[in-house]
Amino acid sequence: MFRSDQICNTGHYETSGGAVPRSTIPDRANVILDQAREIVLEKGYQRTTIAEIARRAGVGKGAVYLDFPSKEALLDALLVRSARSLTQAVRDRVDRSAQPVALSAVYRFGLEALLGDELMLACYLADDGVLGGYLREKGPQRYRPRMDWLADYVAELSRAGLLRADLDPGAASLMMSVFAVGLANASATVGALTGEQLGQAVELMAGLIAAGWEVGDGADPAAAHRAHIRLLELLADQIGAS
Repeated sequence: MFRSDQICNTGHYETSGGAVPRSTIPDRANVILDQAREIVLEKGYQRTTIAEIARRAGVGKGAVYLDFPSKEALLDALLVRSARSLTQAVRDRVDRSAQPVALSAVYRFGLEALLGDELMLACYLADDGVLGGYLREKGPQRYRPRMDWLADYVAELSRAGLLRADLDPGAASLMMSVFAVGLANASATVGALTGEQLGQAVELMAGLIAAGWEVGDGADPAAAHRAHIRLLELLADQIGAS
């Protein structure tokens, strides 16, 4: 058995059978992230300590710092992992659909995935400002390229027959981006939100898109699928490069 108090300066664990390289600990980084996530959700980021994360993960503090140089880096990694999981969940829903997936449906897929992830949901609901502050700090450099991707995405969906041919891709992209950025920062401006309020806002946005932008007949399923996957891959790549 590994013991967290038996880490030596050589980068090995000391056991009764001798020194064992740290690299033999199965999936150490994800074990650390799993425990950090639980503590953040229990206590909040401000009260989370590297010492407690290490204790629960069964490693020494030094092992945590080998993978994550700071507590802030741990938060980054936690949110990146959750965001990638959310993106993958939406992609899985798109891939499983036998029918062309409407833009409004993609919004709903994303909402369901978000409501199922406590950590990502905390980014949008009222908290002590730590997670919300993270999003505001990271937002500017992330959203500019996303606006361009969304404009291309809207244009592709129009060509695929899912959206009105006369819909302005740039204006549509701006509207969706303003909605996303505003929602991410709403709690800091208008006060605490609930999951129900968040769901109602996204559902209303999806309904507006369905009523005003979408067309019902003549869609090209393959072209629509390619458009969805291209956007989701761009988002996943951007998140992975964080």
